[in-house]
Amino acid sequence: MSDVVILGYGYTRVGEHWNKDIIDLAYEAAKKALSMANVDSVDAIYVGNMLSEYLELQGHLGAYIASELGLDDTPAVRVDAADASGAYAIVEAIKAVKTGEYKTVLVGGVEKLTDSLPAKVFEGMTYSEDRFTMNMTGLTNAGICGILARLYMNKYKVDRRSISYISVLDHENSVNAEHAHFRNKISIEAVLSSPMIADPLTLLDTSPICDGAAFIVVTSSDDIKEGCVKFLGYGVSTQNIIITQRDDILYLKATYNAVKKALKMANLNIENIDVAEIHDSYSILGVLALEALGIDESGTAAIKLSEGVHNLKGEKPINTFGGLKARGHPLGATGVYQVIEVAMQLTGRAGLNQVENAKYGLIHSMGGIDTTSVVIILGFG
Repeated sequence: MSDVVILGYGYTRVGEHWNKDIIDLAYEAAKKALSMANVDSVDAIYVGNMLSEYLELQGHLGAYIASELGLDDTPAVRVDAADASGAYAIVEAIKAVKTGEYKTVLVGGVEKLTDSLPAKVFEGMTYSEDRFTMNMTGLTNAGICGILARLYMNKYKVDRRSISYISVLDHENSVNAEHAHFRNKISIEAVLSSPMIADPLTLLDTSPICDGAAFIVVTSSDDIKEGCVKFLGYGVSTQNIIITQRDDILYLKATYNAVKKALKMANLNIENIDVAEIHDSYSILGVLALEALGIDESGTAAIKLSEGVHNLKGEKPINTFGGLKARGHPLGATGVYQVIEVAMQLTGRAGLNQVENAKYGLIHSMGGIDTTSVVIILGFG
């Protein structure tokens, strides 16, 4: 089977797009991707999205976007895996090209959140979890993450400050990221003193409500010139959606299983990874993800973050354009932004955010509280 490569990509700035609807955003990003790839048509379209039917009252995004692009008669489908929808859509596109079903595919993600009231967005985000558990207990995603933070602090004797350094790191990296929602530095004191969201987590421990769209064009490596980033491996895993029924809620089992599959396919070890974009919609999830991915040992990620190990110039750089906290987290589009950001690193197009000598990159995208996790590894093989 042929290798699968990224032929082109396009994205919108992440933020508040009051003058654009969900189709406008998708069209803008998709046209940029097609232009960079220098193609007028594709064999199929995959679109990752989580909440369009709930917030925008618009379904059937695949066909709608195909129509807007003038690509009638092109198979097109929406992929839903909660926050991991975009990353999962990319996996489906990779498989379709790798097996020879399609030659060239347009794949991406889009989300429009800011037109809705925050309370409605937060309710929609709980749809990634078991609705009975959430409704009967009054739990929210933020509430669950607050519990995870307390359990982590107690289990590993880690202080409150250390957990939040990932937010400081994200904002440090977003300053020079033109597509990021928030391009300002913050201090650890600012995080700790911001309004409480779910004790002990505060407002600056959480990703913002935002809009965004990102698309890539993937194709078979046959007849493609050298220099295109390849998909070396991927892994997808799920675990019990009812979080209260998990054996250990601090163990991101789906993430662990997904990275194991991806590394095996890529014939790499986690130590080979030079740069990683990880899911940190809440600071504690970023900490737990670093440990489940094997980048850090259990109980050490928060401390290593506070020590600068994962800074842009650190030993193991992560979230080099701001992560979910500062670049922003437009749900179904986030995993696609992550893939593009790693591709930019590997091709030397990251500007002031460039990681030197990056050969292999990893993205980790999570649907819900690790109910679905997707890991994709990119490189030149």
